[in-house]
Amino acid sequence: MSARTERGQRSLTGSILERSPRVVVFHPDDDDGLTLTNHLRRMGFQVERCWPPLDTLPDRTDLVFRALLPEERAPKDEWCGPDAPPVICVVAYENPTFIDQAIKLGSDGIVTTPIRASGLLSTVVMALYHAKRTRQHIQRIAKLEQKLLDSRHLQEAKGILMTMHQVNEHEAYDMLRAQAMEKRVTIDDICHSVIQAGEVLQIKRGIVPDGSRDDE
Repeated sequence: MSARTERGQRSLTGSILERSPRVVVFHPDDDDGLTLTNHLRRMGFQVERCWPPLDTLPDRTDLVFRALLPEERAPKDEWCGPDAPPVICVVAYENPTFIDQAIKLGSDGIVTTPIRASGLLSTVVMALYHAKRTRQHIQRIAKLEQKLLDSRHLQEAKGILMTMHQVNEHEAYDMLRAQAMEKRVTIDDICHSVIQAGEVLQIKRGIVPDGSRDDE
């Protein structure tokens, strides 16, 4: 590995850590919870520890460590979601039960007890880095969706649905989006299907075949 590449990697890690990320540790008040908190503070993080997990995270939380307990089969933390900070789960055993719990919680990493300093920083940096990349992807997707809203195919597909189902433009778009999510395809793919169906049924924007009109 070249010195230039190494400098680039150090700079990337440094850019993640230079803000002294704020970390919330949800862990029982035991040796592992104390050890984890102390390690994170020595690494330069701002750390707040409490148990049980709070319903609402403190402001400007950058990362969450969350202990998973054997009796806690399906954690239901209200603060979890697409806009939540990355979560690293702390587990006592590396077994399928705990791993499934972590997956359901949307975890970005797992550390096992007893807590060790080795590997902890790497886990933190990778979780923060991937969370940053995810936010960038979400922003990019939002821009693409906005562009799609203005596309000719979308307008044509919405017009067909508005004519067929007597709905407004917003409702027609919701129908397209729901189908795309259900079939796990893009909205553009659904638009093409609607347009093809409209051609078969001879439905154009704002035009309904004579046979499909109700008799006056």
